[in-house]
Amino acid sequence: MDNRRSSQSGKVVARSMGAEFTPTQPKVLMIGVYRLVLDNVRVLLGTMRCQCVIGSSIKEALGLLEEEKPEAAIIDMQVLASAPAQTLLDLHKFVLGLRGRAVVLTSAEWDLQLPVLDAYCLPKVSVDLLFQELVPCLELLLRGNIAPRQKIHSARLVFDSSLQPLPAGVRSAPPTDHRLLYESGDVMVDLWLEPYRDSGRINLVGQILHEIKSGSLLYCAPVVLQSKVEPIEATTTNELGEFHLDFDPHPHLRLEIGVRENQWVSVELPDSSNAARESQ
Repeated sequence: MDNRRSSQSGKVVARSMGAEFTPTQPKVLMIGVYRLVLDNVRVLLGTMRCQCVIGSSIKEALGLLEEEKPEAAIIDMQVLASAPAQTLLDLHKFVLGLRGRAVVLTSAEWDLQLPVLDAYCLPKVSVDLLFQELVPCLELLLRGNIAPRQKIHSARLVFDSSLQPLPAGVRSAPPTDHRLLYESGDVMVDLWLEPYRDSGRINLVGQILHEIKSGSLLYCAPVVLQSKVEPIEATTTNELGEFHLDFDPHPHLRLEIGVRENQWVSVELPDSSNAARESQ
């Protein structure tokens, strides 16, 4: 087999599976797959007559998504193990950009628990069953049989501290923290926003609440701060459903929160630009 390697700016861009490619050969992007599994996956992709494009991280994969335009992706679960905020943000952009056509490689030996992935409803394949399960899974993705589109429910504002009357005898008050409470079905989103006086950035602390009898929410749920154009910040909830973000003020901001498998809640935030200016 003639494996060729092309590079751009010193990094691997693609490895071909044969001597020549035809325009109809689909590209599959492999992200963070370690050597032993990588060789096995390349063999399987060769039997499917697929091009193999390699990215070492989710961040690099975002660039390859634009450059190579792959039809599907294989994500090694280990590349998400540390899950810093930037990796979560890149993952969100990547899954949306590929429209869910991705499969996650897992292994019992890795002992990794990444419930944040459940919000995206991506199919999983164990490395122990690679030869039995990966090809049929990829064939489904390449045919367009992908995970259901994320269901996004708009939350309703039920409390806004800025609309509450001032105490008797008080004409006005300087801008302080802003408390908001939203509701979507059995899920409540409690938010507290406060501008930093020195930097003008916004500090946001939130908690996801729900009725216990209605079933549990995702632990380590993804929380994405979305502008009108693109996602700009991301984090996850802790075991109490709490999360924290700080960001520069923008108009038209919203939070998108993965509360259950393939179920997201959208929360429209008030315009933070005015509050930041008034605090300075």
